[in-house]
Amino acid sequence: MLTRHRLKEALVAAKTTSKSLLYHKYLRMCISQQQRILWSHQHPLISNVVSYIRRSSVFFISLYFSFLLTGYVINIYKLPNSNVITDKRAPEFRPGNIGELCESKSNATEKKIFFIETSGGNCLRSRQACAIESAARTNPDMKIQVYMSTKIPGGTPEKEGGFGLDEHCESMNVLTKFPNVQIIREDLTRHVLGTPLESLINSGKFEKSQFSYQHLSDAIRIALLYKSGGIYLDLDVVVLRSLGCLRNTAGEVRSSDYKAGIENGVLIFDKGHELLGHYMRLMEEIYDPLSRESIGPAGFLKAAGQFCGFGICEGCDFGQLWICRDNWNITVLYTEAFYPIAFRNRERFYDPNFHLKELDHLQTSYLVHVYGAGHGAQVVPSSLYGFLAQRFCPSVYSASLTKSPKHTF
Repeated sequence: MLTRHRLKEALVAAKTTSKSLLYHKYLRMCISQQQRILWSHQHPLISNVVSYIRRSSVFFISLYFSFLLTGYVINIYKLPNSNVITDKRAPEFRPGNIGELCESKSNATEKKIFFIETSGGNCLRSRQACAIESAARTNPDMKIQVYMSTKIPGGTPEKEGGFGLDEHCESMNVLTKFPNVQIIREDLTRHVLGTPLESLINSGKFEKSQFSYQHLSDAIRIALLYKSGGIYLDLDVVVLRSLGCLRNTAGEVRSSDYKAGIENGVLIFDKGHELLGHYMRLMEEIYDPLSRESIGPAGFLKAAGQFCGFGICEGCDFGQLWICRDNWNITVLYTEAFYPIAFRNRERFYDPNFHLKELDHLQTSYLVHVYGAGHGAQVVPSSLYGFLAQRFCPSVYSASLTKSPKHTF
């Protein structure tokens, strides 16, 4: 073992020549090591504590980075029904980024969007809430009213089964955070009082309905529009853009059943529009409790044909202003405005790997009517419906995956 005296002599000798630089560094390391050994013999307890802390630090640091690595791997392979948006395609396709179709606001007196839920349930389904959130986000300057029946309608509701049909009360909590959304719970039949539909409701014919929820909704939407005006939307839509420029408008729809026609899933009318009055009087005549669409799309098309002079035809010049009786008018917009994907092609909403070209069909759409949304079709994040929901109703979509028993949208 080197003594301190000899170490100092060697150090002085090393400093006298530049060739001994490496040897000088080696001797300094030896001195440092010798001093640590001497100190550990003089203070054994402190030395043991320091050694333990060093070993523990290495262990915990290693454990920390192991957790980080594990979390990273789990995040990469997270299941598709997680609340993380997994589809990163077309990030610009979001509210406010896709461009507006409305260049100015209409001069209608009542600018509101309203929805109707007739089952008598306490809460909405997540897909219904999605329609409302999308309307609130894309039309922040409008009142969004949701009319929910406090009574279960008479008759028999349409049979349902599949995904997305459960009530999701957490979605209601999400909607209450939007300042322009209002939930209205009441007996909806009060809105037919003083209209031609009052006698139909009081006749008891609705008690025989095999589509009770649908038939009541078909009647109430027209009564509300006639009395108050505004924009009615079905609960199976995703709103993409502002609707503020639309007035006295419905949408063209094409299907294998008829060459061209108009739907009642999106209706924009001024208060007291006489086409609606004619429609309500016709409802009383043609109502069939066994036909789903008797006072719905089929009834509306018949009323518009009688009142405005057009009907089922091939090559009708829709998208123009139609002058109806007594100088009333209606604009029937092109198919892509509200119904860009037809009912017969509804599986395109649910394809688990939709092609981005589908978005090209939405470039002139105010909204998308999602056929099948209320009939149990499964929605995965990578589907077109899942893609739109993640962008236009992100709060409801996330809540449906994290705070619902089945963790599905």
